[in-house]
Formats: sequence, C-alpha cells, structure tokens
Amino acid sequence: MAKEKFNWKSLFVNDENASTTTASKSEEKIDFPNEPTPTSSSTQFPQSSAPQRSQVTSTNIDNAILNSVIEMYESGFESLNLPGYDFYEFFKAIKAVGSNDPNVYKMAFTMAQSVDAKVTKESLLDGANFYIKEINDVHEQYHTKGNAKKEEFQSSLLHQKETLSTEIAELEKQILQLQTQASDKKNQLNALENGTSTEMTDIEQKITANDIAKTKILEIITTVADGIKINL
Repeated sequence: MAKEKFNWKSLFVNDENASTTTASKSEEKIDFPNEPTPTSSSTQFPQSSAPQRSQVTSTNIDNAILNSVIEMYESGFESLNLPGYDFYEFFKAIKAVGSNDPNVYKMAFTMAQSVDAKVTKESLLDGANFYIKEINDVHEQYHTKGNAKKEEFQSSLLHQKETLSTEIAELEKQILQLQTQASDKKNQLNALENGTSTEMTDIEQKITANDIAKTKILEIITTVADGIKINL
C-alpha cells in the first residue's frame, strides 16, 4: 500500500467504508491549488495527459509549473489508493516494468491474485474507472476554479485599464484647458505690452511738451520782465 501525501482520499472517499466499496466517495469540493503539494512518488503520469485548454500550450508552458501540477496529480492518485490490492497496485506493477507487453500484464495479474485471490479483471477495471472518475472530478473542479480566477483577473485588469484611460482623458482635457488659458494669458500680455508702449510714448511726449511749453512761456515772461526793468 502507498503512503498518503496529498490526501485526496479524505476529500472524496469515506474512510470508514473505503474498504468495502468505492461507491462511498464524498461529494466534498476542494479548492484550486495555488501551491501543488510535491511528492517523491515514482509513479509517473504520461506527459501527453497534461491538460491543454488555455492559450498556454505544452510547448510554451513553464516547466516548473507543469512539473509541480503533475506531481500534485501523482500524489493525489497515490492518496486515493484504497485498502487492499486494487488497480493502484496493479498500475504500479505495470509501470515498474515499463512495458505494455501482454505477458507483462499476465504476470502482473498472476502476482495480484497471489496477493489477493479476489482480484479479477472486472475488479481491476472497476478500480481503474474509480480512479479515472476521481481524477477527472478533481481536474474539472480545478479547471472551473482556475477559469473563475482567470475571469476575475481579466475583469479586474479591464476595470483598471478603463479607470486609467478615463483619468488620462481627464488629465489631457485639463492640459488642453490649461494650454488654452496660457495662450489667452500670453495674448493679454502681448496686448498689455503693446498698449503700455503706446501709452508710455504719449506720457513721455506730454512730459517733454510740458518742459518745452514752460521754457517758452518763461522766456516770454522773462523778456517782458527784462523790458520793464530796462525801459521803465
């Protein structure tokens, strides 16, 4: 019997009745694994069985992620192992040889019956169907929750993009308004400078004219005053 590591059995199998039937599986759901539990089990799934439903394919998936999930499935398969000799032990025997030769299956079947006389072809196939169903159920739950996380992330990303786009548009609008205001102020400054120049020239001319007018009137007054002094 295999030592349990990632305890799928407690999630899907009623431990009290596991030794009598495979129909006692619990319907309890499990969470999508963020950190799949690694295992040192020698059992290996075929590489081609890795799910490929997203845009990430088997050619570009990160090997570290793929290996960690494969290890999680291997450990989960191991933890589903029911008491007694069943398909799991037969599976390990076949995998240990690494051959699909008919004689290998016959030898493994003979060994299985020597361990437990109740082992039959039908019981092995029933066990295989049990493990297949459990793994498919786990995969479907992980797939559903993974897609939910993906949709949640995409929705959040879309919301952030829309918010930033709105803020950018508002800032660009404010920039345009400020640029218009700055242009108006420049026009006002230019007009002020031009008006000041004309007004300043007028003032300076009046100051000069004032000086000239004073000089002229004083010259006449002085001339008359001097004439009084001389002629009277």
